[in-house]
Amino acid sequence: MGSWLKVNGEAIYSSIPWKYQNDTTNKDVWYTSSKDKQFVYASLLVWSKNTTEITLGAPVSSSSTSVTLLGSDVGPLNWRPASESGGIIIDVSNIKTYSLASDWAWVFKLENVSGCELLNQNQDDIIYDY
Repeated sequence: MGSWLKVNGEAIYSSIPWKYQNDTTNKDVWYTSSKDKQFVYASLLVWSKNTTEITLGAPVSSSSTSVTLLGSDVGPLNWRPASESGGIIIDVSNIKTYSLASDWAWVFKLENVSGCELLNQNQDDIIYDY
């Protein structure tokens, strides 16, 4: 657990709930957001051995969207919109499963995707604009 948190801790410790907790099309993906809302973290719980693409249904991309995998030295990953209404398909064909930094869950860091706006800063009464 400690080694996993060393790689992926920013998606846990420095995060708040995102507009979606569980992905709309991929039941094995759960979301958080950075406190400054600059990043969305997509935690993937199942990575099949022959996977070449990961589909996320909830994020809405922009022309400046960037996707990286925490703990990977591959750099920004190629992606494409899943549809005009949203979703992202991430190309993971250049990532070898034996080189993954985790054995339990993998976190994609998404930058410049649509998310919720925090309307009330009072932690006892958080309101999100969907």
